[in-house]
Amino acid sequence: MNKIAKESDLSLYGFVNRVFALTLRANDLGVNLSTLVDSRELLKSAKESGFTLGLERLWHEMAELAYAKSEKQSLKSWFDAGVWFAKRYVTGETDEPFEVFKNDLEAFTWNIPELKLKKKADSVSVRIVSPRFTEAYTLLFTSFIEGALEAFGYKIEGKEVSRGIIRLEAVRTQH
Repeated sequence: MNKIAKESDLSLYGFVNRVFALTLRANDLGVNLSTLVDSRELLKSAKESGFTLGLERLWHEMAELAYAKSEKQSLKSWFDAGVWFAKRYVTGETDEPFEVFKNDLEAFTWNIPELKLKKKADSVSVRIVSPRFTEAYTLLFTSFIEGALEAFGYKIEGKEVSRGIIRLEAVRTQH
């Protein structure tokens, strides 16, 4: 703590007082420091992954406009984005790339009330429910998930998609 205090140009006493003051501020907000640090790590990870914060309604409207203008190109762009996003995990240095991908996707898409990816031996099932999804956004997000699953080596075997609801069943492809 002394080293951190010096780096912040504070005395140890000043640093400890600052930590206590921040702890009290966090408590007034109804969160603890651990939650604040976890939230900051989530935002940092999302930013490093290429995500950006934006107004959800605007994002959905832009998706609707793009889909209406060029359905095929929009679906391809979202599919390619899913492939790119998943490849970061496939080529990463983790023992469980799919689990890390799943956890990040769930964290980064906090506006989706139900997002479940269940991996079994050679299959993955996906269930996504969001009443706020438009029809086009549902189709585009489905394409994103399909691209991600393909990057992990899965092929879609079953698919049910309707406005705000996505159900996919995928099996591992033979290589």
